[in-house]
Amino acid sequence: YIGCDEMLGVCMALIDDEEDKSDFQNIVNKYERKLYREAFKILNSHELAEEAVWEAFYRIAENFKKVHNLPVYKMDAYLIITIRRASYRIYNTEKKYFENDSFEDSEYVPDIAKLNEYDISDQLEDKYKAVITYFYYYGHNANETADLMGISRNTVYKYLRKAEAILLEKLRGANYERK
Repeated sequence: YIGCDEMLGVCMALIDDEEDKSDFQNIVNKYERKLYREAFKILNSHELAEEAVWEAFYRIAENFKKVHNLPVYKMDAYLIITIRRASYRIYNTEKKYFENDSFEDSEYVPDIAKLNEYDISDQLEDKYKAVITYFYYYGHNANETADLMGISRNTVYKYLRKAEAILLEKLRGANYERK
């Protein structure tokens, strides 16, 4: 097991600029407890929650150039999505050890409809909302989105095409209903 100091060092090694390293350290200091609480709610294990926190920080460090200048409300949302993705990825990996298997076999994707001004919560499954949010809202490319979600690049494109088709169909239906 790698300790917190070692993981921070690993994350810092992914960031080139000294000022960015300082900014990353500030984010870790500000959000570590919040992310831990969020992970613990999902995993109900101190060790697994710590693992999820550092997996999330690792993924954030990998994409730090794109996310470090986000406004506070977007950074909060980005961090929550990332910790939930990490937590559910760990949960799905470790679920055979959990007594209460209350989640479906399919991977859980958090509800992220609140992150933008368009309410698509009743029109798309969570996995489609997540891929759209990472890809279009945060501007991650397909490889980055795949890494953040723990899926393949091809699956990212598959989800994007499916989400676009669903939304297009919903928009067409809404236009017919108005007439």
